Amino acid sequence: MNPIQANPETTGVKCPRCSELIKTSIQELITSSSIRCPKCSLQLVIDKFKSKEALSALHKVQEVQNRVNSKSKF
Repeated sequence: MNPIQANPETTGVKCPRCSELIKTSIQELITSSSIRCPKCSLQLVIDKFKSKEALSALHKVQEVQNRVNSKSKF
């Protein structure tokens, strides 16, 4: 049985303007100040202050993923 893995190619957020998938990663959301839609070029600004709780949760998820990845290498 294969382990369930996140696929970074399909991870992202839906553009509110054109509905295109804006591919991103947890790391990018934590460290970037904005992301841009590849189809319509809409820039979505990440308000670090208003998103503090969500970014903290994403940081914890990233830490767990890193631990799992480091222990799952054979």
